Amino acid sequence: MSKTSLPAMSLEEKLGQMLLVGFPAGEEGYRHVERATREFAAGNFLLFSRNIGNPEDLFDLTGRIEGLVAERLGIRPLIAIDQEGGIVARLRSGVTAIPGAMAQAAAVAGGRRSAVDIRALGRLCGQELAALGINWDLAPVADVNVNSANPVIGVRSYGDDPEKVAELASAFALGLADAGLLATGKHFPGHGDTEVDSHLGLPLVQHGLERLNRVELVPFRRLIEIGIASIMTSHIRFPAIEADALPATLSPRILSGLLREGLGFRGIITTDCLEMKAISDNFPDAALQAVKAGADILDISHTFELQKRSAEALARAVRSGEIAETRIDESVERILAAKARLPGRLPSWTEASNRIARADSLEFSRELSRDSLALLRGGKGLPPAPGAIYIDILPGGSRGAEDLAGPRSAAPKDAFPERVSAFLEAEGHGSIQAIALPPEPGEDEIASVLSRAAGRDVVMGLHLPQTHPAQLRLARALEGLAGRGGRAFSLVSMRSPYDLRLFPGTPGKPAPAFLCAFEYTAASARAVASYLAGSIPARGASPLGPPSLT
Repeated sequence: MSKTSLPAMSLEEKLGQMLLVGFPAGEEGYRHVERATREFAAGNFLLFSRNIGNPEDLFDLTGRIEGLVAERLGIRPLIAIDQEGGIVARLRSGVTAIPGAMAQAAAVAGGRRSAVDIRALGRLCGQELAALGINWDLAPVADVNVNSANPVIGVRSYGDDPEKVAELASAFALGLADAGLLATGKHFPGHGDTEVDSHLGLPLVQHGLERLNRVELVPFRRLIEIGIASIMTSHIRFPAIEADALPATLSPRILSGLLREGLGFRGIITTDCLEMKAISDNFPDAALQAVKAGADILDISHTFELQKRSAEALARAVRSGEIAETRIDESVERILAAKARLPGRLPSWTEASNRIARADSLEFSRELSRDSLALLRGGKGLPPAPGAIYIDILPGGSRGAEDLAGPRSAAPKDAFPERVSAFLEAEGHGSIQAIALPPEPGEDEIASVLSRAAGRDVVMGLHLPQTHPAQLRLARALEGLAGRGGRAFSLVSMRSPYDLRLFPGTPGKPAPAFLCAFEYTAASARAVASYLAGSIPARGASPLGPPSLT
């Protein structure tokens, strides 16, 4: 029986609508979904890389989940995913891999693209997710990244200009909505000026409301104006708004006060994952506190016991009068209204497969990646002369960016078949010799590279050099070697434009030329390889203005 109105629902069923449940991989994961719907009426589910095989398997999984939830609860589920593009894309294989926010912004800043293209990219992303049975994208990132030391946002942001972030985040959100998906602005009221990763600790932002209104809140205000379906909270303390020692996720003054009453948001407020250490290490009653603060959906991404315990704690709180059932009804009405607007699921894999990874979609996304390459500092060595060496520093660990917490372990080069060095070799660019190295090269590898680089022009790729001392040590040694030998030394950042500041040059010696690709993905690797071979120019521009890169 369909239960699309509050009178038809039990308290447990209402509370289940307020949960976003993550689950393990494979059949164990599906059993988790079955138990969650049976034992605490979980009504919404979150996909991670661990849950995703090939697109056909994913289509089957979302169909099984939707059928199960509809049968048991009479209401279709929200099936969510973090598909921002670039470095945060849970779904990679067999779909159109889109560039991330800062790469998108670089293509726009270079003049080759506009917000119209970003909306088209959001629509493309949304259409493919919808074809696979996903109806809620936890994107776009609306954080204004004004802190170069930010360990968790960085290139996930559209830049450091609040108005430009607002324009492009809104364009991407509108594209998702065009495709029928719920879009999510995150992380309210702004994660762009932190130096602590909330996966690992509890950040603090000391700015007052005047500054927040001028910078952090600008993109969220625009997203609310265009009618974004949901906004995700941040696990960050803002003492100028919330005098008690509570992060935004648990703060009535921030969620019910600032977001609902101050900014007039009427959509779904969802939390970031309550298992992140900013919350789990400090607030044992986080589920209750978040609902009291004004959250509609609680994201609990991993642990069945915590998911069930949170549902049971909420039920006890309602029955004891600690939380009014009318407060629960407010959230459930918002959730049911959003679900009622969702498009129907495609009937077959055959129809779904015709809507993903289309040739025109793939080419559009690749062109955007090519247009994002930005020469942040010109000079000798870029593009390289024939006979140069390219040092390809590979990303470390899983490319799924499962939790983004901290530097990842080194991975062998054959784990990255679509790397810059491989494209240089495969496409016959023999004039540029490539050496692939892990993110933290060993002493023998460093010695070998220095030996081979003597008397040669060198271009070195960078990937999170601040967290890999050996990588940075190699770069400085190569810069010194080139200077002594009168050769060119230049750099390509495969992640952060802020790497530019690590190589300011020295008196009497120019700083090295510097290209930025903003992310290490297959499309960006191919674009960098084409640039190094002289096949394409760098047409992007930095979406970060001074003093960010000076």
